[in-house]
Amino acid sequence: MTKTVFGSLAQAIDRVGSDDFYPTMAEYLRSCMDYDNVIAIVFVGTNVPDVLYRSVRGPDVFRYVAEQYLPGAYLLDPVYHFHLRRGAPGLYRLLDIAPDQFRRSRYFKWYYGRIGITDEISVLLPIGDNTTITISLGKDSSSGQLFSSKAEDQLRQHEPVVMSLLRAHFSASEVRTAGERKPTSVIDNLIVAMKSHHDVGLSRRQAEVALLILQGHSSPSIGLHLGVSPQTVKVFRKQLYARCGISSQAELFGLLMPMLGNDGSALD
Repeated sequence: MTKTVFGSLAQAIDRVGSDDFYPTMAEYLRSCMDYDNVIAIVFVGTNVPDVLYRSVRGPDVFRYVAEQYLPGAYLLDPVYHFHLRRGAPGLYRLLDIAPDQFRRSRYFKWYYGRIGITDEISVLLPIGDNTTITISLGKDSSSGQLFSSKAEDQLRQHEPVVMSLLRAHFSASEVRTAGERKPTSVIDNLIVAMKSHHDVGLSRRQAEVALLILQGHSSPSIGLHLGVSPQTVKVFRKQLYARCGISSQAELFGLLMPMLGNDGSALD
């Protein structure tokens, strides 16, 4: 095992700055902790995320990335919001960084509930003011297993090396990620899209509440984000549902999800 780890590490070091860095980095990570699938994604500002590498051993758990995640679903994802708030570098499970009711959210059931990943640990590395490199290691039906505490602890022993390699590759890479596009407000674009597509006029606060609901925040959590009481949030939610002519989070998701496009505008 030791030779395998050191050999894989040496290859990853040799590939720093090259186009095949991420495949060799993935092999190094596999020697640290065996996994069934891996995906590397970089976030830059409010740009659409860029998939740098992905690999599966069994079922294609990334089959919805191109058609659903990248076109707009990422706007509701905990990793994207970790990136926006510039969280601390580290190894995280999804629920470590997710809202308090994320597993009960319609987004979780619609996306994560279908892809087939049974366990996941992610390397999350914010760099500078607007970039975050992520590598997610997953388990799925090909092994039928979860990550053991021993395996996770072994990976965590390599965390400083993993982070140093990612920083070195970012600094050494000749091909840079495209610069950040002009920042756009998903809130403002959602308000415009709802008016143009459904003739529904949402206030800014109603649009904020709508997106926080879809991300998986409870009323107390929404209240903390907006600086209001949970009772006030419930009033906003009631007003939002009445304005949209709906009565459930599932209906809210079905109404708004098609409008979370690449530029925050409505999807046709």
